[in-house]
Amino acid sequence: MTPRLTSNGVPPGHPARRLARPALATVVVHGRTPDSVNVEGLADTSTGRAADPSTAFHLCSTAKTVTAVVALRLARDGVLDLDADVRDVLDVEVVPAGPGPSVRQLLSHHGGVVDPPDAFTPGPGEAPATADVVAGRTPHHDGPVRVTEPPGRAFSYSDAGFCLVERVVETVSAQPFADVVHREVVAPLGLTATTAWAGERSAPGARSSTLARVVGTACAGHHRDGTRVDGVRVHYAGPSASGLWASPADVGVLLADLLRAWRGAGSVLLDPASAAAMLEDRYDHGVGLGVLVGGPRVMSQGWGVGFQAKLLADRGADRAVAVLLARDPGVPQEGSVVGRTVRALMG
Repeated sequence: MTPRLTSNGVPPGHPARRLARPALATVVVHGRTPDSVNVEGLADTSTGRAADPSTAFHLCSTAKTVTAVVALRLARDGVLDLDADVRDVLDVEVVPAGPGPSVRQLLSHHGGVVDPPDAFTPGPGEAPATADVVAGRTPHHDGPVRVTEPPGRAFSYSDAGFCLVERVVETVSAQPFADVVHREVVAPLGLTATTAWAGERSAPGARSSTLARVVGTACAGHHRDGTRVDGVRVHYAGPSASGLWASPADVGVLLADLLRAWRGAGSVLLDPASAAAMLEDRYDHGVGLGVLVGGPRVMSQGWGVGFQAKLLADRGADRAVAVLLARDPGVPQEGSVVGRTVRALMG
């Protein structure tokens, strides 16, 4: 089934452009394929550039879901051990001394890594390499990333923990993280405008054309009042935690495949054992690997400077929706247009 792809953004020069809003995209998946992809508004309110289903949006922390998929695929192939101490791969200090966290624990925010205040403040330029963030060589994290609580004991939402996962992936794969995402997720699904993007303008190899498409189409970030953020858009350190950019059309393909995986209905990305591992709430905190879980529902969401997003799947209803907004609405998803739209689409 071919999804309905529509766009009613206002073209540059149109008198209504002054009243147009930053882009809002909705994706509905029912059954095995995307049912509809709809985009309204502008990719950039300063220039009047219209958004459409091929326009890349910043998905913010929904990147964590894709990072978990990457780790699960590498584990399936025997490249990565989800339950090994990450110190088998990385030089990570544990304070106090004791066992280090596993990738599985880090993916569920139970790795004992607590982000310091004001960590991961983004900027308009290219974000630093994650290796430098982990080593404490940037202002994005106060000192080196350390494990300060016993792994497995408590939930602490941590971008720094995902930076450790990113470095494990890079080390065992001997490739940059963005290239691994391309190989393990983008290429298998045939996505055309999805990548882990830290602000670089070009990339060598297989990812080059995809990155060029994202750079050329990406929405600007917008403040609550609809004005464009300084520098057009910002980038966060640690692409594994919050650096995923994707078009609504691609989100539909990705979400459809994940829904099939979570329902045990056949998936390109995940075999049944990997899909079950992703949804396991091992610590009974409503947290799987890179997702939040509750009954038949699976959720991922992100909120950053200039953007907000939410993905929600209902395995029992065989339905999933995504809402992407090129604007910071100023309130969490529960009270924003993103959350209201997700609720309306899910029924």
